Amino acid sequence: MSAKEELRGDPAAQVNFPLYAVEMLTERHFVVGGGGGEAKTGVRNGFTTFQLSFNGQHCVATEVGDHNTGRFAVMNCSCYEDVKAKKLYVVAGLDDTSQLYFMNKKFEMARSYSYSDQNENDNTPDNSMRNRKERQNSSLDSSQSPESLRKDLLSQRRLRMLAVPMNCVKTDQSPTESFQKVVRISSNGKLMATGGCDGYVRLWQFPSLKPLRDIRAHNKEVDDVDFSPDCQKIVSVSKDGCAFVWSKDGNRVSQLEWSTPQNAKYLFKRCRFGLGENGGRPRLFTIVNPVGNSKLPSFLQLWDTSSFLLIKSVAYNSSPLSALASSPCGKFVAVGSMSGGAVNIFTSFNLQLIKSVKEAHTNFITGLCFVPCHTEVGQNITGMSEAAVISISVDNQVRVHRVPHRRWLLPLWAAFLIIFIVVCATFFLCSFLGL
Repeated sequence: MSAKEELRGDPAAQVNFPLYAVEMLTERHFVVGGGGGEAKTGVRNGFTTFQLSFNGQHCVATEVGDHNTGRFAVMNCSCYEDVKAKKLYVVAGLDDTSQLYFMNKKFEMARSYSYSDQNENDNTPDNSMRNRKERQNSSLDSSQSPESLRKDLLSQRRLRMLAVPMNCVKTDQSPTESFQKVVRISSNGKLMATGGCDGYVRLWQFPSLKPLRDIRAHNKEVDDVDFSPDCQKIVSVSKDGCAFVWSKDGNRVSQLEWSTPQNAKYLFKRCRFGLGENGGRPRLFTIVNPVGNSKLPSFLQLWDTSSFLLIKSVAYNSSPLSALASSPCGKFVAVGSMSGGAVNIFTSFNLQLIKSVKEAHTNFITGLCFVPCHTEVGQNITGMSEAAVISISVDNQVRVHRVPHRRWLLPLWAAFLIIFIVVCATFFLCSFLGL
């Protein structure tokens, strides 16, 4: 990998369709979805499941499952892992519906090739039996101990994830152009929220997908929704320029308001709740873009989740922002740009920029998600990184951007102060001792 390529992040994987959605499925697996839509371009629609690992130099994503969604592209998705029940779910937004999939995990033996594979086209019974026996014998050593043989067999197993379709519900009722823009599953796996062109935020039981309530949230299409970490609140943003916080009962809790520069018109684009560090108060992040004035900056914003007042905002002058993600540990937040394919990673408590990746992709960033680096598994699959963000784009690329553990260095003035104090203390000690 060239130096320029390395600066763009780890080239984890490439698929054969444009990507629009990415979500972590487990600690080490993630799902990407997209496609060419209904147009007869020959570009397929679907989602692919990858397993992330670290090869000593960079992160590598190995495909472990692939599902074709027919004539509908996957424009949004959400995943949930039921750890207790050992069940995995994926919800894919297909046009104006949410399609639920159960991810069936299977293990199969990795194929062991031998010289007999050259004759695989000979499908006679004798040849087929001989090929199978030779492949088995080539992978098993009779001199191995039972424990060694068991480990060898386990090492040859390959995980496959098969998407099994379950319930499907229509989530948007717009009479003109119905389309689901976003779907999110709550962290406790009990609720699902959807938003679309009709301006409604709809809540569903999960995984039954039974309707709970319809919230007449906005006058225009809903661009994004998210659940608070305690699953008691939902935030929604829309093309009507408004951002609201709702209770899970459907009551409006607050509206996010701020003073725009030069009284210009801005639209909220994305919203994400984030955990507070060390059990502290959760955080709320939004990105906003100017309307009709390309000279004005976009902003990444941090909101107080008690008063829902703006705490801090960081200007982004290069391009409108298109993607937003917060880390599972609550320490980081990342944004992606509409132009230039850039990815920026910030500390969540003060929005300090810690990594900037220019031209991570050749087109705009369509999705971001953090790998859970705060776990042992997350550390192992990201090369002991403090943070790692998966980015996707319509350029079909999947990249991983790693943040190494930072060394906390003293400012220069603090170092001089400490040296001065040590010298003075040494002088006074020597004077006291008469040296």
